[in-house]
Amino acid sequence: MLRNLFRVGLLVIALLGGVSLHAQGEGALFGVVEGYYSPGDASALGVSWDRITFYWYNFQPNSSADFDTNAVPQGNLDADISGGRRVVGLIKGTPAWAGNGNPAAVPTGVELAYNDPGNVFGMFVTQLVSHYAPMGVHDWIIWNEPDIRPGEGTVEFAGEVEDYYPLLRTAYLAARAVDRNAHIQIAGTTWWHDANANREPYLARLLRVITDDPHAAANNHYFDGVTAHIYFTTSSVSHILNSTQAILTNFGLRRKELWLAEFNASPRRDPNGGLSAPYNVSLEQQADFIVQTSALALAADVERMAVYRLYDDNFVPGQSEPWGLVRADGSQRPAFGAYQRVIQQFSGAKRVRVYRNEAATLVTMKVGGNTVYVMWSDTFDGGEFLMKSASGEITVQDALGNAFPQSGRTIAAPGAERIDVDSVVVSGAVRIVTLRGGPLTVTFRQPNGVILSLN
Repeated sequence: MLRNLFRVGLLVIALLGGVSLHAQGEGALFGVVEGYYSPGDASALGVSWDRITFYWYNFQPNSSADFDTNAVPQGNLDADISGGRRVVGLIKGTPAWAGNGNPAAVPTGVELAYNDPGNVFGMFVTQLVSHYAPMGVHDWIIWNEPDIRPGEGTVEFAGEVEDYYPLLRTAYLAARAVDRNAHIQIAGTTWWHDANANREPYLARLLRVITDDPHAAANNHYFDGVTAHIYFTTSSVSHILNSTQAILTNFGLRRKELWLAEFNASPRRDPNGGLSAPYNVSLEQQADFIVQTSALALAADVERMAVYRLYDDNFVPGQSEPWGLVRADGSQRPAFGAYQRVIQQFSGAKRVRVYRNEAATLVTMKVGGNTVYVMWSDTFDGGEFLMKSASGEITVQDALGNAFPQSGRTIAAPGAERIDVDSVVVSGAVRIVTLRGGPLTVTFRQPNGVILSLN
């Protein structure tokens, strides 16, 4: 997972400007997972959507005759709706009566027509969407991380792609039958479980099954978008997102939406508790990862992104992983401010483009009348960004919001911090440069004095 397999080293012409892409930051781009736990923080953060899990086994614990809406407390929905946040529902968790007793089980009868009473999942989705659509809940993700296989971690869906396809098809047809505005996302996948097991990516295998169905094309292929989850490694972000887009393109489905529905790097080095985090990531590195991933996701043309998660609910020091932008005691980790500034500074971004060489990354975007440059070193050595031919005032900040007074056009790029693995995990500290005026040419000078172009 942490191998830097996808470092790009292109040493050609210097940056002269971005290419035109559609506007980012509009509508419901920036979100968070489980923001309802701390609605005041969610509002202060400025997110426009929140992912809530709708556990099927809690709605229907005993039989299909159940429908317990306390499974998602109305207060949680009201907190998001009153805060102006769209709710995205993640549906998962097979009740014991509808499978073999395992919440990961393939539901009984899912291969039947979506409206066949024997397709208990179809009956549930019909009831679920009918109940929540009038409240404004139209977006649904169908299950979670089905690419994880036995022996590789927590298995959330025990079936193979041939089993997931009827699950997805059922959800799509059932939801659309009762809500014309229903939007269905394929389950979020981790990418790395397939890559490390030398398997073809889950999405490619699934799309092959879908496109083999002669009825799929007439039904929008039974989905509106695909979902990615990315953690810890800055160098993997563009590779995973761009590879996902390439898979869609190969199947003629490039117009489907791409969501980055989970991203983060949990910090072990948190004095308020972080020992259970898998890597020795610092609070500052977590903040840098939030900014780096957000910028790279914009360049990959994602429709939505969300940090997992807002709040450390039921946190037990030494046992729970510290994902939250907000700790269990209500204090905010530095990553909270980093994501808040991302939303403030990147919203409405246009012409987003990423440039690289073997030592550094630069993301450029137009935001209002300004050009924003997000830059960092991808090696332990660091270096300097050289900004030339610029007219106008520039400001320089790091991911924590600290300002760096500038007397010239040389921006220091600290090297990535060495932690408890041999390769770079989170790349070097971010520098966010805002320029009114331009254009600007940027190169990267290594410590040995060699100057590299970015392309």
